[in-house]
Amino acid sequence: MAQARTLCEQAGELFGVAVGRVHEREVGPHPHWSCQLAFDRAQFDRLIPWLAQHRNGLDVFVHGVTGDDLADHTTHAYWLGEASELKLEMFRR
Repeated sequence: MAQARTLCEQAGELFGVAVGRVHEREVGPHPHWSCQLAFDRAQFDRLIPWLAQHRNGLDVFVHGVTGDDLADHTTHAYWLGEASELKLEMFRR
């Protein structure tokens, strides 16, 4: 978990992205502990390649925020590293 915290902190410092709390439990559809990085289109092209290069074995889930949670976690999403099955039933109610 220290590795993930460090990666998030570095991303915040280097790219000026908003760093959320580290969730040391499952939150929403995410089946693992997580930390949110919030960024816009202008930051995307620099941040994502950096994350891919510096994740050091961490699996990173990237998704858009359009207001359609199901699409954001499926159609508008991809993984850096190993994909995990998300708990999408919460969006299909």
